[in-house]
Amino acid sequence: MKKTILVLTGAAAVVLSTLFLSTSGCSSGNPKGDSLAGDSLHTTAINSSYALAPTDFTVLTQASADTFSWLSFIALNWPADQNTCGPDTTASILSGDGPVVWETYLTDDQVFVAPGSQPTAWCTGNTEAAFKHVPANVLALGKQHGINRFIHQSSKSPEGLDQASGGPLVDQNGRFVRYEVRMNYDEYNYITTNTLWNKSGQQTFASGGGAFDFPAGPTQYGPMGAIEIKAAWKVIGDNDDPSRFYTIQAIVYNDDALDPSPGPNPVTLGLVGLHIAHKTASQKNWVWSTFEQVDNLTKSFFNPACDTCTPNAQITGSEIELNPNGSPAHAPTQVTRVNAVADADVTGINTYFQGLLTGSVWTNYQLISTQWLFFEDMAPQFLANSVQETYLQGQNPPYYGGFPLQEDQQYYQDSLYHPFAPGVSSSCMGCHFIAKSAGIKSDFSFIISNAQ
Repeated sequence: MKKTILVLTGAAAVVLSTLFLSTSGCSSGNPKGDSLAGDSLHTTAINSSYALAPTDFTVLTQASADTFSWLSFIALNWPADQNTCGPDTTASILSGDGPVVWETYLTDDQVFVAPGSQPTAWCTGNTEAAFKHVPANVLALGKQHGINRFIHQSSKSPEGLDQASGGPLVDQNGRFVRYEVRMNYDEYNYITTNTLWNKSGQQTFASGGGAFDFPAGPTQYGPMGAIEIKAAWKVIGDNDDPSRFYTIQAIVYNDDALDPSPGPNPVTLGLVGLHIAHKTASQKNWVWSTFEQVDNLTKSFFNPACDTCTPNAQITGSEIELNPNGSPAHAPTQVTRVNAVADADVTGINTYFQGLLTGSVWTNYQLISTQWLFFEDMAPQFLANSVQETYLQGQNPPYYGGFPLQEDQQYYQDSLYHPFAPGVSSSCMGCHFIAKSAGIKSDFSFIISNAQ
């Protein structure tokens, strides 16, 4: 499908590029495959054609990759039809209403359940049966207030309130950032069909010579290819303007023991970061799109008046958010971006899509960049989200302080898609390249290692 993208840069309007973006005949969340009429991308107004997410891009430029990211962002944040878990094409993203499409995707908690249990059925993620993993006292609190969102875990691992590394992130109100991880139908279908949701099934799969290979593009598992969503939320406080955030009501935890916070609960949470990882037919190393709320580094997580604040300093002491009296237990984290994003296209593309979203909360979000594979090179080589990898920015590579573990070196050397070499900064693709489960490489996905 041919789509001409008009990007406004300052007062000048230029045609950025003519992109050939593949779109599925099925909705971004609905395995039944309801299609949308029309295939043109209008350059002046949002309409229901934007509810259909692209499945790939074939023009190998950063502009194409960034446009793919924005089209994905809009489609996945389209108001959802909760009966199909796809987009509600009678609604508009400009309303700012939710739940949105990606919020109908299942969480890792709902899929990687305890032995003897079964994963939550698709498109039933908001039913009572889908919250067996929630402590009884927390579930009772949710029922009392009519809330079925329970946000506690990391964006990268199941380790409570920590980030991927370095502990919790504290906003300027003294509140922890919360994270959640979700998967789309194609990935869910691949995991459940192959019994990969528990360790026993993974071990059987691996011992039989199976290799993790998530679906790329339209396959027998679904219309889109595997998509993983990793969201970051902050508690909206008195110093925040909720109209600048996509918000939800949720129950939050005070610590890794899953104790409810002693302050007001439920709370209003505002979306501050969103990773979209999408495996496509042309991008077998996945497409890595990361978005942030525009106030992250000017207000929400940064105090411009503090000259003595150490940037990106990890908290010390116990990882408890609030004291028994409800006061913050930790000082705010002074978040800064360590490495400038080497993406010459992203500012103009942000301006264009933010313009289309004017009047909605979504105009307050920006693409940081898209990491993708240009033949055997990552572009850009470094990419991190300031509120999801705060303490990993600039490490080389993450976790190991040098070249990856010895056991991974041969894998790197033998790989056709070598995501980075020694000396290249950490990145989405470089980090996820080392993901393993059941003793074998897990196709860039850490989520599958959550199996019990």
